Amino acid sequence: MKKRILLLALALLLAVSTMQTVNVEASARTISWIVSVTYQNVGNAPTDVQVAFYQEGSATAITYNAGTLNAGAAASFYMGNVSDISAGFRGNAVMASSQPLVATVVQFHQNASGETVKMRMLSNGFSSNDGSEQYLIATVLGNTFSRTTIFSVQNLESEEITATLKFYNATNGNLDSTKSVDIPALSSKYVELDKTSMTGLPSTTFNGSVIITAVKKGTTNPARVIAGASELYTNRDVGANFEGVPLSRASNKVYLATALCKRYGLDTYYAVQNASLTESATITVTYYNPDGTTKTTDGPYTIAPGQKKSITTCAPNSGVGMSSFTGSAVITTSNSNSKIVALGKAQASLPAAPAYADVFTIFNGEPAGYSKIAFPFVRWADDARFNSATNYGGYQRTYLAIQNLSSTTAKVNVQYFDKNGGLVATQTLTIAPNAKVNSDANAAGALGKNGMTPGAFGYYTDGSFGGGVIVVPHPDTPNAKIIAIARVQHPGAGEDYNGISID
Repeated sequence: MKKRILLLALALLLAVSTMQTVNVEASARTISWIVSVTYQNVGNAPTDVQVAFYQEGSATAITYNAGTLNAGAAASFYMGNVSDISAGFRGNAVMASSQPLVATVVQFHQNASGETVKMRMLSNGFSSNDGSEQYLIATVLGNTFSRTTIFSVQNLESEEITATLKFYNATNGNLDSTKSVDIPALSSKYVELDKTSMTGLPSTTFNGSVIITAVKKGTTNPARVIAGASELYTNRDVGANFEGVPLSRASNKVYLATALCKRYGLDTYYAVQNASLTESATITVTYYNPDGTTKTTDGPYTIAPGQKKSITTCAPNSGVGMSSFTGSAVITTSNSNSKIVALGKAQASLPAAPAYADVFTIFNGEPAGYSKIAFPFVRWADDARFNSATNYGGYQRTYLAIQNLSSTTAKVNVQYFDKNGGLVATQTLTIAPNAKVNSDANAAGALGKNGMTPGAFGYYTDGSFGGGVIVVPHPDTPNAKIIAIARVQHPGAGEDYNGISID
């Protein structure tokens, strides 16, 4: 029996381009993007990996053989090398294997000499279990805060479906538009918030959230979908990708593995969406120091049905000063029957230092902790290439933030694997309840191993790439529950993605 990973793997926005020189425009909304998919075999045996691509609006598959992957190994394929896919392709993909896979999509601009587009946008693939008749996207913007959102909805059914999009205004809580779209079997539909023909909104300016429901076309029978989004600056080459959340993962408590205020050059912001279509929800946000003690509590805030509430870590209504804060957060509803989803954003504190000016990250909050988490895309560039003036984003460093959701102190092992699945280093960390700790390949002693470039992880002397991490409880605390995010950064820009549960 094959296990399937379903991906919004191609542009979680815009068009994919083949390797070519293009003119850089000062907007992430208008430049061409291309995708590389990094994936890891988290099973116990080698596996063949097959990929089926679907053009937006088409039920016809374009097939690709991604090769064989050892247990624990991480590899990637580059869209420009898939011969049957042409420039301008926009769609989705399904990966299949006999062993469980995790996958992270890396979306970037194909730089020509002298160009300075450094952004690498990151998001995760979905498993078939993530399919749901209702999906939530906690924030969507149309020409607001100099940003616009493009989101996509993928049909997981073998027949055509009708998806209904409900757009909730964050300012007044109103349902501003209800739009229905038909999507062929296994294909996808892209919705651009700055095009009223796609949204049904009265204006191209919007700040709010979306709830997606789906049925099989012509019936009331529920249909399974997944959804993902991109938030793109309209005045600079910066953006971020993130996954939508199925209703099954909405919860009365959401955990966020990082919270920052003027620390590491960054601040964090949260978008909290009420998952109910009919009832309001009241929330509080509790911030925790690295030792597990409470920094402060923000709120309560009441959120109308479907609506989002924006939270700024630097400005809790408790009045507590947050400058230089680093820690984690937990968002809780006052009524255990109320369900919410939340995502976090990290961006440069103002005035922005050059090394953080274009850092813009989006990551999802988690409703629960897990006992085993994978990161298929982990890198650590050596000093010379990382700091080079010609590093347009191709050489990165990955930093992990791991939060302990257990009620007692936990120990975890952070295991670093090479491209062939060989274990090259293990870092043991101790984490207080609700607190977070950090890990990276340098601190773990994983650099320069098994053919890697000296001073590097995931970059090899033969020019190849590949490396991943699996986080597991230490034998001293076998029942520990954790969540984690990865920040992939290089001088001037960076993005986040969530660690993927493989319990």
